[in-house]
Amino acid sequence: MAKRGRPFGSGNKPLKRLLQERLAERYPDYDPVLEMVDSSIKIKQQADQSNDIADHKSAIESLDRVSKYLEPTLKAVEVKSDSALTVSVQRKRFDGVQPTIDSVDE
Repeated sequence: MAKRGRPFGSGNKPLKRLLQERLAERYPDYDPVLEMVDSSIKIKQQADQSNDIADHKSAIESLDRVSKYLEPTLKAVEVKSDSALTVSVQRKRFDGVQPTIDSVDE
């Protein structure tokens, strides 16, 4: 007997799927992530023009929110050893390869 489930790529929350379908029907060219990117760029341009520290903080917060949709978030990993001090270094790769962890013991 074959497994039955939801179609590949569909979300597991019916209300979310319903809202996405209705949004796509009503506004076929609307993409919330692209809107966030456009808004973040406008905030950054405003910050660059005003050179105000509060505007720069707003730009950083906005770009941080957008980056969560575009770049994978790295999980912090702690490496323990017998020595007193362990340093872990996380390297972010942009080619999709898993990050490596280097340990330096003193």
